[in-house]
Amino acid sequence: MAKKAVVLEGLLNTESRPVDTGIPQRGAAHVIAEPKPAPKKREGEKRLTLALDGDTYRRLRIYAATTDQTHQDIMERALAEYLNSVKA
Repeated sequence: MAKKAVVLEGLLNTESRPVDTGIPQRGAAHVIAEPKPAPKKREGEKRLTLALDGDTYRRLRIYAATTDQTHQDIMERALAEYLNSVKA
């Protein structure tokens, strides 16, 4: 017995346009955002990766958000104070 052909007519509405919800849809034309400028490197700057436990990282994020500071600023100041205190 031959399979009956599937008829898809009537499933697509080709006469009206979709309602614009403001939510980007997959496949929609992407708006090309200007790339963020790379942070300016300071004279003699060196990079360092730091691993923190989850609780310390959470506390840092909360403190940074409540004081409107960057993680960089907080860590740099704390490290400088520590090194000064041990006379390093």
